[in-house]
Amino acid sequence: MKYKFNALLTLPASLLTVLLLGSALQSSYAVSIAGTYTLGGTTTGTGPWNMTSSDSTFAVLRFIPTTPVKFQDITDLNYDYNSNLGGIGAGAPRAVFVLDNNNDNVADATFDVQWGPAGSFVDTTVANGLNTGNLLALTDVGRYDLTGSGGSVYTDRTAALALAGGWDVMRISLIIDSFGGNDRNFDINAVNVSGAGVPDAGNTLALFGLGLAGLAGFTYRNRNRTRVA
Repeated sequence: MKYKFNALLTLPASLLTVLLLGSALQSSYAVSIAGTYTLGGTTTGTGPWNMTSSDSTFAVLRFIPTTPVKFQDITDLNYDYNSNLGGIGAGAPRAVFVLDNNNDNVADATFDVQWGPAGSFVDTTVANGLNTGNLLALTDVGRYDLTGSGGSVYTDRTAALALAGGWDVMRISLIIDSFGGNDRNFDINAVNVSGAGVPDAGNTLALFGLGLAGLAGFTYRNRNRTRVA
């Protein structure tokens, strides 16, 4: 009787190390996305930024990627912040993605991603040193409002990726408004955006060198839609 064995099982441990490292080098990992900032409304500062709103005022903080990146390639968006007044609720704060859907380098569509806990999207916490967590890791229904891109007002990440995954993100605008609700005051201490990347040539050669060394010794819904994102 003849037996067949997986060829990998017969390879020396050191050679397996090289092959596994080579495979890992092809995998993507999260890298920070570079960008610049512009301000709108009552936003002040150069980072950290202060953002306030009342029934008649609003604040915008725009993150503009140095190079447009597709929505599907952004894997992490989170904000470090202090909640000084008003807390999260009534659709604010929210991150508005402004997109180019036809590759003409002109903004054509938008959609919103809500802050706050799933279901209510309300958090009245007033405190310093807070973080939203990765908003793009949240898959709950209602987190996304795709009406600015022709989609549903109350939907999820799966729908956003299906509709706009291949569109270029021209900017991500944080909007804080009140629209008949509580006045708000937030300090935004950092905007953290990262996406899929691959190792640069230097890292690739270094890691491959380690593998070769192994051969020898073995990552409220209600809101004012006139806000300029």
